[in-house]
Amino acid sequence: MKIRYADGRTIEGITLSRTANTMRIAVEGSEDAAEFINVHGTWISEDCEPVTVEYGPRRTPPSTLTEADCICPRELAARLIDLLLTDSADDEWERQAAPQRPQHVFLSARTV
Repeated sequence: MKIRYADGRTIEGITLSRTANTMRIAVEGSEDAAEFINVHGTWISEDCEPVTVEYGPRRTPPSTLTEADCICPRELAARLIDLLLTDSADDEWERQAAPQRPQHVFLSARTV
């Protein structure tokens, strides 16, 4: 994207986040993101200068999804459905993410 200032200066950037009234842009050649606010339809820079935002063509055309792209293995589908139907999904994810400790079995010999 290009940010064009009123004095003709332009900078290249990539949108990091955007809402209806705010925009954060990663600016080429700068370590800090630039922030812009929308005031009555005009984007304003952090220095209170009006700017225009120009989006260029996408560099890679969006790929077309096929039905095969949307199908997951039966085991994963069953697991996801099970998580939707149970209230303990958080507990289940925590158990899977926690490191597993070896379980020890202690046998005792009793004499009769």
